[in-house]
This record gives sequence, structure tokens and C-alpha cells, in this order.
Amino acid sequence: MCGTITTHNASLAAEASAVFTVTNSFVEIGDVVVISQRSGKVALNTQVEVTAVANGSFDITVINNNVAAGTAETGAIVLNFAVIKAVTV
Repeated sequence: MCGTITTHNASLAAEASAVFTVTNSFVEIGDVVVISQRSGKVALNTQVEVTAVANGSFDITVINNNVAAGTAETGAIVLNFAVIKAVTV
């Protein structure tokens, strides 16, 4: 229902983004997944978002918002997440 994710340390160029899928058997399509960065930001320009939720998984997009020719994201990013279960009405 909650946890920590540590990304790999591959370089993410300025103005680039990358998506990865987290497999989690507690997640269902109507749930809300909240994510926050615990460490690994470059000049406060690294952004993470949950961009898709499905039964058993969710996608996270990492975005390097540094301007062109700016600083690449080169370190591992540590993320905290929590799943808020949806209520069927």
C-alpha cells in the first residue's frame, strides 16, 4: 500500500522524460497513487508524476525540467508512494 522506490542512476538529459512501470498487486484501476520525491533532485527541476494506474501496476514519469543544454539528472532518485483505495459508490 506504500513504499519507497529507488531509480537507477542513468543520465536523463535536460528537457527529457522517462516512464517506468511499478508492479504492485494492491493497486486497482480506480485507486489514487500519490508520489513524492525524497531525494535526488537537480536544482529543484526534477519532477515525478503518476501518469497511469491499472490493475496491478502504475506508471511513473520522471521529467528533467532543466532548460536545453542545462543540467542532466544523473543520480538515483528516491521516491515515496502511497496507494489511496477508491471507494465504489
